Amino acid sequence: MRAVVFERHGDPARALFLTELPLPETPPGTVRVRLLSRPINPSDVMFVEGEYGREARFVPVESHGPLSPAGFEGAGRVDQVGPGVHLEPGSQVAVAVTGTWQEYVTASLDAVIPLPHDLPLDTACQFTVNPFTAHLLLTDLQLERGDTVLLTAGTSTVGQMLMCLARRQGIRCICLARNSGQETRLKNLGAELTVSAEDHAVVDRVRGLAGASGVAAALDAVGGQQGALALKCVRDGGRLVVYGSMSGRPLPVPPRLPLFHSVSIGGFWLPRHLEKLSAEALRELTSTITHQLVDHALPTPVEAHYDLSNVHRALAHHARSGRSGKIVLTG
Repeated sequence: MRAVVFERHGDPARALFLTELPLPETPPGTVRVRLLSRPINPSDVMFVEGEYGREARFVPVESHGPLSPAGFEGAGRVDQVGPGVHLEPGSQVAVAVTGTWQEYVTASLDAVIPLPHDLPLDTACQFTVNPFTAHLLLTDLQLERGDTVLLTAGTSTVGQMLMCLARRQGIRCICLARNSGQETRLKNLGAELTVSAEDHAVVDRVRGLAGASGVAAALDAVGGQQGALALKCVRDGGRLVVYGSMSGRPLPVPPRLPLFHSVSIGGFWLPRHLEKLSAEALRELTSTITHQLVDHALPTPVEAHYDLSNVHRALAHHARSGRSGKIVLTG
């Protein structure tokens, strides 16, 4: 089977390459999935770079040496089941495992989510990361109807999902746009309020929109200057939650904010939050997300598709600013 792998951490444009690997086996309690579609997420890139919260395991492969697969999520069809598994071959599933940027993957049952057969692959392949992130981020904030939350990376898929979910809960969203040109695009995506990071009076403008005290919370996936601006907009006793680092730059934190204004700063990492959920809570959330995606109640935009053999072109496209959706690896 074809697989996108790497021998050492580094720039994905140099580190990743396509190779042939043996088909994985299906021990008891596992499922082999023929993957058909995989989104490129920021976490996938960070993993190859060695900047992610989980280290790569380089496993010796005959005639290759130690290799690590890439990719954390995807969708496809059940190809084979191991003993003790009652899933019909041909069933459509989403998969959350390390190594989805290959044609086949073996996964334990708890890493496989059965999906309606007619759910489009572009939607199915985005099931296991962004919808759970958006839901759990808002749940963790415990905001009340009428509160205001500020978002960076509002044009990202998670940002768009957060806007949809917040609107249903009566929570107002202010999107911090990267530049003035992005404000129009954010409004077209449904943002109620936007302000440009280029605005010299950005904090005053946010407080004029949210109230003199500032926003109840901010969700930052960018870091750097945008993250710093978001932090300055949080009211006394409010929260900034960091769930990404798209800029790759550190987040400067003025000591006076946590010291004198009781602004708390924390992080959100999806795997850790999923581990905290009870089995029943996880089933309920999975069911909710399934219905929302089937009903097109959550956006899963896709801008372009590339075959696995064109992974470097796909990564270059992923890195472009101003994308309108995910870059998806097919094949």
